[in-house]
Amino acid sequence: MSDGKEPPPGRHDAPVVERLVRVDAIEGDSAWVLADRMGGCGGCSEKGGCGHAALMGEAPPMRLKIANRLGAHAGEWVVLGVTSGSLLGSLMLAYGLPLGGFLAGALAGSALGSVAAMLGGAAGLGLMLLLCRRIFRTRGDAPAEPRMLRFAPPPVRDGCTKT
Repeated sequence: MSDGKEPPPGRHDAPVVERLVRVDAIEGDSAWVLADRMGGCGGCSEKGGCGHAALMGEAPPMRLKIANRLGAHAGEWVVLGVTSGSLLGSLMLAYGLPLGGFLAGALAGSALGSVAAMLGGAAGLGLMLLLCRRIFRTRGDAPAEPRMLRFAPPPVRDGCTKT
């Protein structure tokens, strides 16, 4: 039985992105977690240790506040996940709606000339960005919020062996 907060089970509910994080602190029913910033080419297990991260210095980990659904304690490692349906829906809202507004405004303004097309595109983009902001504030970003899935052992850090 659904309480209205969770999507019904099915293919859209399967995690599409999982990430190993360390619980940094507990605050009420929430947990602050630390996630290493990922970058680089993905050619080895040392994802942030080359390329831009090496040139600019090591990037600090991201600190996120999420619901502590597992009852985790500070220092424990957990796997976070985002479901495919919620991720796709939030991406379409955040990127698709403003792009559609820009194109519709530019097309409407093109009948009056190139300057009007530019102004129409800017107006359409601006209006859709404001609409997105209102939608995200109204519903929050809870549908695309990462969720604690399970406990995990700490990661094994080894250097990159590729040359």
